[in-house]
Amino acid sequence: MLKPPACSTNDITEEWVEFTGRLLDLISTPAVAIAIVTVLGLLIVLGLRRRQTRRWVVGACLGLIGAALLLPMFSNYLLLSLSPNHTSESAQAIVVLGRGQLMQKIRAEVAADLLEAGRAPLIFASGKGDAPRIVKFLNEQGIDPDQLDGEACSRTTLENAKYSAQVLLPRGIRRIILVTDAPHMLRSQLTFRSRGFEVIPHKAPFPPGLSRYRIQALSLKEAISFVTYGLLGRYLPKA
Repeated sequence: MLKPPACSTNDITEEWVEFTGRLLDLISTPAVAIAIVTVLGLLIVLGLRRRQTRRWVVGACLGLIGAALLLPMFSNYLLLSLSPNHTSESAQAIVVLGRGQLMQKIRAEVAADLLEAGRAPLIFASGKGDAPRIVKFLNEQGIDPDQLDGEACSRTTLENAKYSAQVLLPRGIRRIILVTDAPHMLRSQLTFRSRGFEVIPHKAPFPPGLSRYRIQALSLKEAISFVTYGLLGRYLPKA
């Protein structure tokens, strides 16, 4: 697999990506969610027993429970509303973004369907850990190795765009079909555009085994990341 000449990530980014990934996995576990709600319930009970702390404890706990229930649903609705829709346009390459092992197969299958439909002549997988597995899976499905490429450096959406640009733009590939999940699509599309790509969005479904709670947690994380990228100027065109 072709890799960019400068495959380097600063330590702060690596630590942050690892921390947020583990935190998301942790809070997405039903047992942990139940434990959090139980603790909050106990705090409410204790607050009701102590007049001095009743108001602020009950208010804080109810606020946290309300935020935990409503924010993920609102984030999912907002991102889906703003996310661009599919088109049937053709492109020079299909860029598949990694999102962890659970989502590799379904994204690879979506990319293979697009390739078979003649939407683009090349599948380009992006993501450290994800890209090699996606390319291997597609190769095992009988896709010509000459139609497969990718980079195995990136750990974030910003780096997906950066390293993909390092490989594809010098080859004259600017018009791409971008494959990722719906909550991630808007941030990804704007980030890739900032690197000089013309992006045609194509949303990949979540795998059947992914719980609704996990999808809502991903949506909340995406909403926060979308705003953060905007504040950091990551949607502005790069030279």
